[in-house]
Parts: sequence; C-alpha cells; structure tokens
Amino acid sequence: MELREVIRKRRSIRKYKQDAIPQEYLDELYQAIRLAPSGMNHQPYRFFFIQDPSTRARLVNEGCHQDFLHDAPVLVVACCDKGRQFDVAVAVDHLVLSATDSGLATCWIGWIEESVVKQILGIDDDSEVPVIIALGYADEQPEPKEFKSLDQLIVEI
Repeated sequence: MELREVIRKRRSIRKYKQDAIPQEYLDELYQAIRLAPSGMNHQPYRFFFIQDPSTRARLVNEGCHQDFLHDAPVLVVACCDKGRQFDVAVAVDHLVLSATDSGLATCWIGWIEESVVKQILGIDDDSEVPVIIALGYADEQPEPKEFKSLDQLIVEI
C-alpha cells in the first residue's frame, strides 16, 4: 500500500476478531517503532506487547475500563521517560501506520489509570504511560469520518 492510501484507510477500530497476529507482522511493527525518530535519537520509550489473556484482562478490568479492549488479541502499552510523550507519540504513529499497511487495526487509548497499569506491568515511577494501543484484525468497517476543511486547519503565512 502507498503511504497516502495507508493514511486514508486508518480508522480507530473498537471491534476485533480473535485471530492471532503472525509473528512476522509483529516483527514489522517492532521495526517501525525502532526506526521512528526521537529527540537526539534517544528513543526514550519501551513498548509492551501484551498477548497473555490474563494480563490483558487485568489491564482492561483494572486499568482501562473499556470493554471492547477484551476483544483485541494484543494490547500495546507505550511507556516513556517523564516528559517525553512527544517522542513516544511519533513511535506510536509509526506503529499504527505500519499496522494499517499490514491489514491490522488499531485504536489509541488515552483514558487509562496510569498507576494501575504501571503496577501491573512493573513499570518504574520514572516512566509515564501516555497511551495503550488495541491491536488486531478489524471485525467492523466504520465509515470515513467528516474532517474539517483545510482552511480551518492550515494557515499559510
């Protein structure tokens, strides 16, 4: 798929099939994260790919409270050094676009109980967990959203 097509096709998905994700697809996602730019190339983040059903259930029940996450076969927990959310957001976007290119679906989850997620995964207090990504094969096809016009978003000076 060409990049423009990937960008146009990407949607937030809240209904997933239970199909496992092949390891070669996961390896491609790992590379997309690794190749993402970051300030001074410090890569101040780590990504937890949670496939274990009991750990996923704990994260959803105790730290996310969004039932649709039970259906996602993988939850990706992005953590970063404090104050480096911008760097991790760039890496997450690389992950999300690479997943779309591979025929996978994603959804950014920002409404989480960070302290609970950190406790479940053993993440230290010097790190932040700004986002969790649901990952799997879509079991829905939402219609394209309405977007603001370019003149509402872009200012050329």
